[in-house]
Amino acid sequence: MTSDDVVLGDDDGVLFVAADRAGDVLETALSLFRTEREQARRIAAGETLRDQTRFDAYLAGRAEDPSYTFRRHLRRIGGAIEE
Repeated sequence: MTSDDVVLGDDDGVLFVAADRAGDVLETALSLFRTEREQARRIAAGETLRDQTRFDAYLAGRAEDPSYTFRRHLRRIGGAIEE
């Protein structure tokens, strides 16, 4: 860490970031926040997270291909929150 770094934090922890990357990191964090809020809204409206993530389809894919990961499944259905 140098004086050119910034510290960002929330309830989940703290992150030390080079100042020239802070905007990118904050943009990604905002995207994650929005996705999580939308998931929560849909849960409150009665749609389970299991349904939102098409978990049954994931299990079927995993049965066909044991290397099929949940992360890959979420990417395939457009549900990955970290991207």
